[in-house]
Amino acid sequence: MTTSPGPEAHEPADGSPSVDPNGLLPAGPTLTLASRRGPRHAVIAVGGPIDYHTAPQLLGHLTTAEMQEVPLLVLDLTHVDFCDSSALGVFVDIHRRRSDAGHRFALTGVQPEVRRILELTRLTSVLPLHETAKDALSGN
Repeated sequence: MTTSPGPEAHEPADGSPSVDPNGLLPAGPTLTLASRRGPRHAVIAVGGPIDYHTAPQLLGHLTTAEMQEVPLLVLDLTHVDFCDSSALGVFVDIHRRRSDAGHRFALTGVQPEVRRILELTRLTSVLPLHETAKDALSGN
């Protein structure tokens, strides 16, 4: 299992927004990504909010050469209780890329707050959703 905590963000003591080391953008939350590989699948457990700040980190991880070649990519969202339109963009982009390549993609452990957004945008009819990673791997 590999873990990618991403860059650390520190909040100044005075409560003002923190800034990245280059001084270009405010530093936001980061994701924790833990990968588990099998012979024909990869399960990526995501922890933290998926938003404008963290979506590029997630997309970068999901588009590595290692992940692109896996026949089934499962994104476990059990520890994600918030996502915005940036997250939806990542989900749709990865689903499209994988479909075009003849590979599969699934979301599991979708929390009520995230499910509501997927339902409101009607992405539940496009993206395969499963209760658990085990369900996704068994094809249920």
